[in-house]
Order: sequence, then structure tokens, then C-alpha cells
Amino acid sequence: MNRMMAYLAAVAAVGGALYLAGQTYAQAPGAAPTAKPATGRMAVFNVAKVMRNYEKWQYFAKMMNDRRLDAAKQLGALRNEIAELQAKAQQPTLPQAEKDKVAQTLVAKQREFEDRERQARKRLDEESANHLKQLYGEIQQAVRAIVDTNGFDMVMAYPDAVTDEEKNSPVYYDLKLRPQAAMPFYVSPSVDMTDVLVLTLNKNFPAPSPVQPTGGTAPAK
Repeated sequence: MNRMMAYLAAVAAVGGALYLAGQTYAQAPGAAPTAKPATGRMAVFNVAKVMRNYEKWQYFAKMMNDRRLDAAKQLGALRNEIAELQAKAQQPTLPQAEKDKVAQTLVAKQREFEDRERQARKRLDEESANHLKQLYGEIQQAVRAIVDTNGFDMVMAYPDAVTDEEKNSPVYYDLKLRPQAAMPFYVSPSVDMTDVLVLTLNKNFPAPSPVQPTGGTAPAK
């Protein structure tokens, strides 16, 4: 259940921007745009499944997770120093002059911790936002290419469970019975382009290097 909630939280960060209904057609340079007749065809894709299987998404997710762990490790070392100073300052046998000196050092270390924590959060948030922007752009390009090839008039993204375990979760039932926006209640396999989209993304936007799937954690905040 926790894994599914992580998926849905990540989807909420970018899902609204993925409800795509526009039509994009290739035009000759300088030619006036011409409208194509509507076909009434619609396609959908499971954005949670795309996140799980898009290899570059997984690559960035693992990279950001590693960097967060590294930042936490560095801050943890400083936190330990602060704890040692706090314990030393409370020693009843410590001379007052030494206590004052420890107190000054403690204040300086606490300010250093706050500054480094704020800087690390800002750096990671900015990097994560840049990755999300890139990934969204690539998904959008792939969706438009599939639209042009198949003549769809509308493509909708929906967040849904991927595994049988997730489908048996109470979170899944709550999601289905209290859907946000225009989430489909039933999706026919004949109109679901999720697998085609994943293949298109992995072929045209490969990850910088192979990566073991991390379980779906998006590189979001």
C-alpha cells in the first residue's frame, strides 16, 4: 500500500499537466496549418505504469534517491556533533568558562546545520524539478508522435494501480470510488496505449546507463 501511495503522490505532482487533448500535425516549412477531420478516436495511458517502466524515469529516480541519502549522511554527521556538544554542555562538573565555550560552538554548529540543510533541500528540489520538466517533455513528444501515427483525437492520462497487489489495496478502492478529475472507471485494452508509449520512450529517450528499477519512486520532491 505504501508503494502505491508513493506512486499516486508522484502522479499528483505532474498528473494534471498530462491530460493531453491537443492535436499536433507535421507541416511543411512555411505552409499554412490545415485542420484534419476529427475521427472520434481516443486513447488513454496509465501514467503510473509509464513511470514504473520508463527506464529514464527510473534512472533519475535512483540518482535523486542516492543524492538525498548522501546529503542525509553528511547532515547526520553534523547532527551527531551537535548531540555530543549538547551532552557535554550538560555535564555538571564542567567549568563555567568551558560551558560558555561549548555553548558558543553549539550555536555555530546548529546554524551551520540549518544552512546546509536548507541549501541541500534547495539544490535537490531544483534538480528534481529539472528532471521532471525533461521527463514530461519527452512523454509529451512521444504521445504526440503516437497521436500522429494513429490519428487519435484525444489522449487522456490516468493514475491507476499496476500490480494485483495494488489493486487489492484499500487505497485503490478509495481512488476508484472517489476519482479526481476525469479518471476512467473502466479502460478497454483496445484504446490503452500505455505499453506503446513506454516502448516509444525507451527507444527514443534511453537512460544514460542501465539501472535496476527502484520500485516506482518518481524523481519528484
